[in-house]
Amino acid sequence: MTPIVVARREEAEIALAREIVALVQERHRVVIGLATGSTPVGVYRELARLRVQEDVDFGAVETFNLDEYLDLPSDHLQTFARWTREHFHAPLRISSERAHFIEAGIDGYEQLIQDAGGIDLQILGIGRNGHIAFNEPGSTRESRTREVELHPWTREDAAAAFGGLATVPHRAITMGVATILEARRLRVLAFGSRKAEIMKRVLEDAIGPEVPATFLREHRDLVLWLDREAAPKA
Repeated sequence: MTPIVVARREEAEIALAREIVALVQERHRVVIGLATGSTPVGVYRELARLRVQEDVDFGAVETFNLDEYLDLPSDHLQTFARWTREHFHAPLRISSERAHFIEAGIDGYEQLIQDAGGIDLQILGIGRNGHIAFNEPGSTRESRTREVELHPWTREDAAAAFGGLATVPHRAITMGVATILEARRLRVLAFGSRKAEIMKRVLEDAIGPEVPATFLREHRDLVLWLDREAAPKA
């Protein structure tokens, strides 16, 4: 896996948005797996811009969220369902019927993905402990959609959004590693100097559960975008 290193994160965001638009224009109906938060938000902004500028119809796009916090009310400001409605579905005019959210106690999320024909393109970020979605260190290659305990670093990184560590949930629900690897395309984004140390491990460590993101190297259609700050130093 050789990453694509760009001078500015906007270059990666534009390139990935253009790839998604080309896929939508070619096939019309596309199934996309959605990451949330600061890493992919620039991609989603660019998609919204392209929808208007180039009159792209996203109406047949279907989406599956990667993960969600547990123990939050459904209307909480920090739920990923709310975030993706605001940053992805509403700007792209994707109906609620085509937006699938992973929820506490849900049965059949894996089956819903299969019924949709599988995920065509999965967008991912990488946590500074090497997690993908909420597959924290120790997650196996065979893991599936399930409830998990959040790693302390994951909770620390979310603390600012929640107004302090004390209010960050301890549990979440996530697609598993095996679920993610079944997507036909994986497009991974990592930006900023805080990601440089873990990206070196992702690229160089032995593949295994200690750094779950190393499993991505097994995928046949993987593109990893890094800005210069996130790129491992020689």
